[in-house]
Amino acid sequence: MPLGKAKAPKAPKEPKEKKPKKPKKEKPPKKGKEQPPQEVELDESGQPIEPPKKKFPILFLIISVVVIAAAAVILFVFILPKKDGEPDPSASVSVEPEPPVLPTEIPIGDDVSIKGMALGGDESGAVAEKSKRITYIYSSLNDAGKAAETYVGQLAQESPAFAVVDEEFVRQTEKPDYTTDEGMVLLARNVPQPKPEATQAPEVSDSPIESPDPEASAEPTPTPEPTPEPEPTPEPVSYVHTVRITWSPGVCVVTVDEEEGKVTAPQSPGGPVQVVGIWEAQEILEGMSPEELGLPGSSMDEYEIIPMDGTQRVDGNPCVCLYVYSSNNTPHTNEYMGSYLMSLDGQHLYRLDPVTNEVTELDFTLE
Repeated sequence: MPLGKAKAPKAPKEPKEKKPKKPKKEKPPKKGKEQPPQEVELDESGQPIEPPKKKFPILFLIISVVVIAAAAVILFVFILPKKDGEPDPSASVSVEPEPPVLPTEIPIGDDVSIKGMALGGDESGAVAEKSKRITYIYSSLNDAGKAAETYVGQLAQESPAFAVVDEEFVRQTEKPDYTTDEGMVLLARNVPQPKPEATQAPEVSDSPIESPDPEASAEPTPTPEPTPEPEPTPEPVSYVHTVRITWSPGVCVVTVDEEEGKVTAPQSPGGPVQVVGIWEAQEILEGMSPEELGLPGSSMDEYEIIPMDGTQRVDGNPCVCLYVYSSNNTPHTNEYMGSYLMSLDGQHLYRLDPVTNEVTELDFTLE
């Protein structure tokens, strides 16, 4: 058989590059087995260098705090109030305003006080402060003019009562206009005069009067010298308590003082108008109490009042004169207790002391 062509020898195969093997993961050491020592870097002195600690990100911390705070707000505002049976704290409860705590008394003169301004619940924000003088400033008022008008009404109920007067202490018949934004009103009252000290009446001897001896020598009886008239006692200085109220928006200034003067009634152009006669004056005195007239006893039935004709002037006021006698004594005789003078306009009443002849104006108002 014919032999074929001889085959050419094959080229030898190049060896394939082997892929590098992946490093094996180190398995965590099993319990009970010791870990291999780790390499530790040393510094120049031979001390081990601690690895740097990982820092906690600040931005993440801030975001966490904000989220927690927002969750707390939502929890307390929206979730907790919605529970059944619990009140809603956002619901407002209507409470009536309480009147402010202000001074209850304002001093005038020596050991004398009057009522302080009283305000209602609508003036709950008002405050009062004392200045260097006897002055109180009421501020934060809703209506200062109305507060002044109310205070004038309160002082009119005092005892003795205050009256609206002018700068000369003359009573005014027209009321001030309290609706204006700014204004002023002056009130005054007479200060009661001190009562004179009571003097003891001379003692009356109970021994019988001996009849004269007819055989006694008749000697001429000396003529008694006339008793000198007592010197007129100077009229005491009179004083008035004043209260001046000035108001402006939101503020009332109350100034009290004690001044020399006297509250008087207004005079008509034609002179004083007579409203009291002698018999009217007698009825007025009979309707008063002994205490009001400075007399002892409990009833005017113990006294006899005798009006006198004519008039007398006291402080320029024409007055009706009335004598008062008392029979409430042991001998039951009419004892002179003093004179009373009532002005014709019914605004003044004076008492003439029977011992000192001192004239004193009494606290009197004709109703």
